[in-house]
Amino acid sequence: MTKHWFGASLVALSLSASWANAQEAAIPDPIEPEELITETEIAPGPNVFVVSPSWIGAGAISILSAEDLSYKGNFATGMTSQFFLGPDAAVGYTASAFPERITYGPVKAYLQQFDVKTLETTQEVEIPPQFAQTMAQQPGMAISADGKWGLVHNATPATSVTVVNMKTGEVASEIPNPGCWGIYLAEKGLKFSSLCGDGSMLTVELNSKGKLKSQAYSDPIFNVDTDPLFVHSQRIDGDLVFSTFGGTFVTVSDKGKKATVVDRWSYTDGVEGNWAPGGYEVLAYNKPNGIMFVPMHPDATDGSHKDGAAEVWAIDMKEKKVLYRSHVEHMTHIAVTDDAEAPLLFGVDGHGGSIYRYEIDPTAKFAAKYTNTLQIQDAGYLVVK
Repeated sequence: MTKHWFGASLVALSLSASWANAQEAAIPDPIEPEELITETEIAPGPNVFVVSPSWIGAGAISILSAEDLSYKGNFATGMTSQFFLGPDAAVGYTASAFPERITYGPVKAYLQQFDVKTLETTQEVEIPPQFAQTMAQQPGMAISADGKWGLVHNATPATSVTVVNMKTGEVASEIPNPGCWGIYLAEKGLKFSSLCGDGSMLTVELNSKGKLKSQAYSDPIFNVDTDPLFVHSQRIDGDLVFSTFGGTFVTVSDKGKKATVVDRWSYTDGVEGNWAPGGYEVLAYNKPNGIMFVPMHPDATDGSHKDGAAEVWAIDMKEKKVLYRSHVEHMTHIAVTDDAEAPLLFGVDGHGGSIYRYEIDPTAKFAAKYTNTLQIQDAGYLVVK
């Protein structure tokens, strides 16, 4: 028994020593701690701004590189945020709601200004809580070209526009625009127009203090029952260009006291498959080449105007003809750069959160070539600059 016990002890000691040696040999070299760096400015180069207007908490404006969709940074917002990029792309503006308890209780709303390079807030103005809590869209807010006036849409559901003096940081007035929607700033003067539910357009002129000076309704611009307008627009030669649900461009001049129709023409006539525009941000205009890009879907029906695109059409606005139809992924928002020789087209699937990048070839009738994609939760409205 003694010999057996002694032998077993030697084996145990030997195994223990071997295990200890193995463990010692397996210990890796110490890991050098990573040095965390906070950038003071986003990376240089052209940007893609993607708005994620959350309905359940804080939202964000993500800034991506237009070159490869790499992530540069983000600016945090409240709920249901709207976004406007200043003319020089150096300053961004956002309006959003900040509910105290999310599901009930008081709500505050703010118009914020931020520096695009540093993503730091440079101004914050509290605005009336009737700020329209809707998905991010182009006519939801606007800033005057001189940066003095901010305009934010309200809905309770009664509609109105809050006018903010950005120099003093105070609300100047609330302008009712009952039954109308959208802030389409005129290129000259302190004036804006809105699309109305009866097919007309309301034009509002403000005085030097940001208060109501005059307003006038136009004759019918579109038929709300047979072919309504998308609220997204583009400016071409100083005029506003809209698209109807059925695929007709409507050009409107807002230079006078009343808005007037300048031109109207269909870009879907004679095309088989019942194609129609769809989505939310449905017009992207490349000014140097005079080309409008429109997201299109087939087999259109009443109510399919929010469907994502199966194709993007490149349309020559001067010649009034479709040049090319490119296959694309499901996209509800599009934007294009102003490059003449190598435009870039970006699309967002607002139903799934994907951002797509395409290269446009002007030598091939402005065909779109897919390059890459990125996923961002709740991605929606986008701006390229």
